[in-house]
Amino acid sequence: TLLLSLLERESGVSTFGKRLRCLREERQWSQWELAKRAGLPYMTVWRVEAGKHQYPRMDIAKKLARTLRVSLDVLCGLYEDDSEKSEVLASLAP
Repeated sequence: TLLLSLLERESGVSTFGKRLRCLREERQWSQWELAKRAGLPYMTVWRVEAGKHQYPRMDIAKKLARTLRVSLDVLCGLYEDDSEKSEVLASLAP
């Protein structure tokens, strides 16, 4: 399905890590600051941004997204542009 292909294409950790770094830097937070605010060890944030965590656990991703005040969709890059979002939503409609 389209949804699965989008997820597979975007499942690369470097993409997740790059988004995380970009969102963190937009807020002018250090990795230490993000870790503290999210209640995570500093090394976890470092590993995710560096691409060392191949697949961050859901609980880690949720904490990061909540702390950055974005949805998991944004952090994971599920929708790169509006046309992809429209296609996915259309495919899910009854």
